[in-house]
Amino acid sequence: MKYQLLFTGLILLLLTLTPVYGFEIREGDNIVIDTPIHDDLLASGGSVTINAPVKSLTFAGGTLIVNAPIEENLIAAGGQILVNAPVGVDIIAAGGKIDITSDIGGKVLAAGGHVTMNGEASNVAISGGTVNLGNTSHVTGDALISASGYTTRGLVEGNLTAEGDKGGFGPSFDLHKAISLMSTIVMVMQILFAIGMLILGIILIRMIPTQFREVSNTVRNHTLMSLVSGVAGVIIAFFLIMILLITLIGIPIAVIIGLVFLIGLMTSTIFSGTALGIFITEKMGREFSLIVSFIIGFIILEIIFIIPILGFFIKIIAVFIGLGALIMTTWKMIESQN
Repeated sequence: MKYQLLFTGLILLLLTLTPVYGFEIREGDNIVIDTPIHDDLLASGGSVTINAPVKSLTFAGGTLIVNAPIEENLIAAGGQILVNAPVGVDIIAAGGKIDITSDIGGKVLAAGGHVTMNGEASNVAISGGTVNLGNTSHVTGDALISASGYTTRGLVEGNLTAEGDKGGFGPSFDLHKAISLMSTIVMVMQILFAIGMLILGIILIRMIPTQFREVSNTVRNHTLMSLVSGVAGVIIAFFLIMILLITLIGIPIAVIIGLVFLIGLMTSTIFSGTALGIFITEKMGREFSLIVSFIIGFIILEIIFIIPILGFFIKIIAVFIGLGALIMTTWKMIESQN
């Protein structure tokens, strides 16, 4: 439970992006920050290099290189994440390769194909293909590691709980620690899924911007009808799939319909989040690109989902609205072609 609360708190760090406060937006193929930014920075691009201090950074894209201090939090999702300068508070990162070579003022939550850490942090939770706590790594609290292969050459002052090729928990197996580790892994997977959906949304906007905007506009302009369409779509799809499965000959069709419907359910919150982001940016009186509006709205929506009980019901509503808007927009496009 201690680790669940700890990492739930880490997710709440995303509140630094709330538009009540000032923040900078940067997007492009190759972004280089050469002058200090005293606000929260939201960056999206193929390559982002930080060569001057920033207050906090949220990144989604290809490669991130941090060569200057980050005063508060770093939240990053990308192919390669290199942190060569101090981070004042916490790091939440997911990527193919994550390399942390400097001190972190707070906690590190990371997941990737290859994760290396050298430097100091208060607590560490890392999941990946290979994880390496180097010679200069120093964890003042606890470290939790889940990997197919890992090495721990640094100093861990608290409890080291690890699962991997070194033999799992070994002779010091502790059931409470095992449960804590599994809870942490589940929490990490939930965060990674949200980050994956964030990246998927950016990809969809890049590939089909017009259609993406159409669905998001349907959410905004026909919210109630989208909700009704989403609920009706779930009911109709369920009975249709059941009927096709019973006939046996319709099983292949049922499988295809089920997969298409599953994709719609998975992407529904992407469109709901985009509509929320557009609404918020309009209220701010500032005009942002569709990608930036999506990132803002999606992150805020994911934060709301964390709220006990209320977040669950809001998530159901957001899913139905997004799904219904997708169904309505698709039907409208089919009719226009006919």
